[in-house]
Amino acid sequence: MNPLARQRYTILVVDDDPSVLDCYRKLLSRSGYKAVIESDPRRVLIGGRALDDVDLLLVDYKMPEMDGLSLLAELRRREFRARCILISAFLNEGVRQQARHLGVDHILEKPVDVGSLRGALAELLPEEGDRSAGWVS
Repeated sequence: MNPLARQRYTILVVDDDPSVLDCYRKLLSRSGYKAVIESDPRRVLIGGRALDDVDLLLVDYKMPEMDGLSLLAELRRREFRARCILISAFLNEGVRQQARHLGVDHILEKPVDVGSLRGALAELLPEEGDRSAGWVS
């Protein structure tokens, strides 16, 4: 994918580990995406943060105070329609079922394979920049 085409896309990354956030920020920026990072899922929900420009949510499942699927459920309730990739080391059938119900597009297990992440991003964020391809209930 052309890095200029990727710049049309904004990815919101939510993970409680600062070193993981830094790795995602570097990887996404080097790949041409605009990366917005947040360590506390609750801050995504407060303060009137504008999420209209977010094309994809990359979210960790297990975080203190609020897990990634609870965050996504509240965002969906607020009509957030961006694509979603869930990252987790704690997968089971219940998590997978809830993720499907909430419209998670991909689930990647930790440790995250960079090639798998890049492949999922390329699939979910097409080069032509068609933002209308977002999540639909």
